[in-house]
Amino acid sequence: MNKEEILTLEDNVEYMVLDTAEFNHDKYLYCVEIDEEEMPKDTYKYFKEVKEDGILYTEEVEDENIIEALTSIFTINIIDNVTNEEQDV
Repeated sequence: MNKEEILTLEDNVEYMVLDTAEFNHDKYLYCVEIDEEEMPKDTYKYFKEVKEDGILYTEEVEDENIIEALTSIFTINIIDNVTNEEQDV
């Protein structure tokens, strides 16, 4: 999955991918829940991409150590993006 793609969970709740990152050889997604008009809500989650038999799945990250590491990674990505945008002006 890539930035701005929409993922729909089994319970039909939809999330938009805000960012992606590699950690421990796995791909993780930083997502925000969206409403019917694709507007963001206040629920943010991390998901791990899992490929089984050629099919792509996601599973919610619940391990606090991984969540802590991902929070640092995605925070650095956001700071880098903001800094790069400011330099482009």
